[in-house]
Amino acid sequence: MDVEGGHSSAIFFILFGGLTFYVLLKSERTDPNLRHIPTLGFRAYLLSYVDALRFIKTCPDRLRKGYDQYRTTAFKVATWTRWLVVITGTRALEELRKSSDEHSSFIDASTEPDASLYLSGHAQAVAPQIIGEITRSMTQNLAFLIPSIKEEVALVLNSAIPATKSEVSMEWQELDAIPLVARITTKVVNRTMLGLSLTRDEQYEQISMDQAREVYGYYLNTILPILPRFMSRFARAMSITNRRRRRLRSMIISSIRQKKEAFQHSNQEVNEERLQDALSWTLSDASNQMSVEDIACQFLNLSITASQTITMTFGHVLYHLAANPKFAAPLRKEVEQIVAREGWNKHSLDRMLKVDSFVKESMRMSNISSVSMTRKILSPFTLPDGTQLPTGTIIAAASRARHMDPAIYNTPDTFDGLRFSKLHEQRYGDDCSGSGLPFQLVTTTTDYLVWGYGRHACPGRFFVAVTLKMMLAYVVLHYDVRFENGTRPRDFIAGTNYLPDPDAKILFRKRKPESNYPL
Repeated sequence: MDVEGGHSSAIFFILFGGLTFYVLLKSERTDPNLRHIPTLGFRAYLLSYVDALRFIKTCPDRLRKGYDQYRTTAFKVATWTRWLVVITGTRALEELRKSSDEHSSFIDASTEPDASLYLSGHAQAVAPQIIGEITRSMTQNLAFLIPSIKEEVALVLNSAIPATKSEVSMEWQELDAIPLVARITTKVVNRTMLGLSLTRDEQYEQISMDQAREVYGYYLNTILPILPRFMSRFARAMSITNRRRRRLRSMIISSIRQKKEAFQHSNQEVNEERLQDALSWTLSDASNQMSVEDIACQFLNLSITASQTITMTFGHVLYHLAANPKFAAPLRKEVEQIVAREGWNKHSLDRMLKVDSFVKESMRMSNISSVSMTRKILSPFTLPDGTQLPTGTIIAAASRARHMDPAIYNTPDTFDGLRFSKLHEQRYGDDCSGSGLPFQLVTTTTDYLVWGYGRHACPGRFFVAVTLKMMLAYVVLHYDVRFENGTRPRDFIAGTNYLPDPDAKILFRKRKPESNYPL
């Protein structure tokens, strides 16, 4: 038995050594020459892998250190298979914003071996043309989608936290935060993108929720990025994630065929009543020549990305609210007054400056990625400081570090949920028109990079913003929330991914709005 154990150990170490040698050799051959760019950490080739391991769990702190150390120049940090070049200054950000598609492109996660370490958040990956068409149609029809969003938010919360006969409970109920948020988000995304039938399908809902929380996977965040490309692709193909995706895709295909058949056997008036989601809009477009399978694949990719993004982002928002209950009263007052006067619609959500500010501040301090504007250089590119980037370089902006810069934001390490609404009021008063755009959640600037910046900024940010604001407004209006010990739990870090604690519990208490209007 001991001999067999010794043989097994020897085989393991031989395989591990061979794999390590392959990774090192492959990395050395594929990396562009970046020796002229300052390094954060070890410059020596082998020792840089120590930094690569640190990067997985300490990325936000390391990037902030690099940001403070290299304020006017680019620097590089080690990931497991390549260097990541990080830019910090306004001029460099503007130069990257203006770069043409011939000079830089989005990252294709399917071809980059460790992309999961620096690809998360909004519009960080390659998007086919149909994705742009879907997001545009959803943006143009936001006013139409808001009742569905509100209905799904209310449905989940009322089910999770049932009211008593008096419609108010004085008892606190402890709930697992992320599973609750994932359920709300997947229902909202499925309802607005795929339609009511899949939203009410319990099997589809459960698998969607599992996919929304997949971003926490140790396997995804730690193991896959360090495997050789061919092994990573094989492992992904055999993973439970891929099995879930195949099942979801099959269910979407069935739904598409049912919708098409219903359209063919109904008159125009009935069909118009069925056009209540993005999938129906796409199928009703006579110019769309894509196959059923391709449409299903693109809607699956978009719905999963949206669910993961909104789940993690609102998780942060909810945690900030539970850790800072003092902001609940001003938020609640704003929501009650506006909804009592105007109801739930896009115009009323646009007028909720404090709600908008709270979400924006949460994303400033706790965006789900520590970098943004991630690009791959396609042809030699020179930054304003003279740094030359060879073809193949992966470059990103240190967005989280910039958001924590005291030269840009006063007391950046302190959460102030009304930070941006106060700035708006100082300059524009109560004016909620387009003049207040600089301080709105959806606005992109060199000082606020959560959506990216410039013409490649996240095209789905308008839908995401409306959904986040609806979720927060409904929560503060109907519930008190807090952490039992009053302290926000530590965040989950994996590379540039900056996620809310997946195991945190939050106390909810049902409350009755002061207004007599049906809120």
